[in-house]
Amino acid sequence: MKRLLLFAGLIGALLLSGPAIAAATTVGTHDDAKLGTILVDSNGMTLYLFTKDEKGKSTCYDQCAQNWPPLTAEEPLTLPDGVEGTLTLIERTDGTKQVAYNDIPLYLFKADEKAGDTNGQDVGDVWYVVHPGQKFGENPEASPVASPEATPGM
Repeated sequence: MKRLLLFAGLIGALLLSGPAIAAATTVGTHDDAKLGTILVDSNGMTLYLFTKDEKGKSTCYDQCAQNWPPLTAEEPLTLPDGVEGTLTLIERTDGTKQVAYNDIPLYLFKADEKAGDTNGQDVGDVWYVVHPGQKFGENPEASPVASPEATPGM
């Protein structure tokens, strides 16, 4: 009986002290060997931008949204420590709320099967991964990964 009471007391203390594990971030990062550091969702799935979108507004609906599901989440929206930028929710015409990073609407790609896949990179010359610190309208093809030729001594 003493053990049961001790166990119940420990459980109660843990519940009162808050969660032992911090909640997952809404958007995280992944270091890709070819593309550098890219943004991913809380499951490690790569996030993409659509160059036909407008600042803070999605233009991907119907079949497009079936192939490129918008990233949705609930507040509070969080980034990992050290990642500069702002996450917001933008309203889609269907009433759902899509996550945007620095006014860039974020999407997943249905052909990415596992965390770290980047099968959507450069699809149709309009879909690209998103890098930490990237701003809406910046050249999505610019990679932060320097080549050995561009950086002697690498």
